[in-house]
Amino acid sequence: MSALTKIKSAGFAVFLYGDSFKITPSSSLSIQQREFLKSHRAEIISELQNKVEWRELPDPKPNALMVTCFTPNGKIIEVEAKDETHADFLRNWNPRHQPN
Repeated sequence: MSALTKIKSAGFAVFLYGDSFKITPSSSLSIQQREFLKSHRAEIISELQNKVEWRELPDPKPNALMVTCFTPNGKIIEVEAKDETHADFLRNWNPRHQPN
């Protein structure tokens, strides 16, 4: 089990914060958990920087409005939009990454 998975399974939310990370609710961390976080700091940050969570989505409805979107690393995915306004939002919010 990864360090990030272990701390999340203990009921904490972990997210990147600059060059470090934040955890909530931090007031609930035990001394042992705080030591674990300190000793696994680099691993947790690396996992957060490289983490992409995927979940299975239901098959789109027949005649669904599908929008082509792009993952942060440029892979193409098809996303079902609720309506044309949502489709426009998806297109504008998630354009293809253009390398510099």
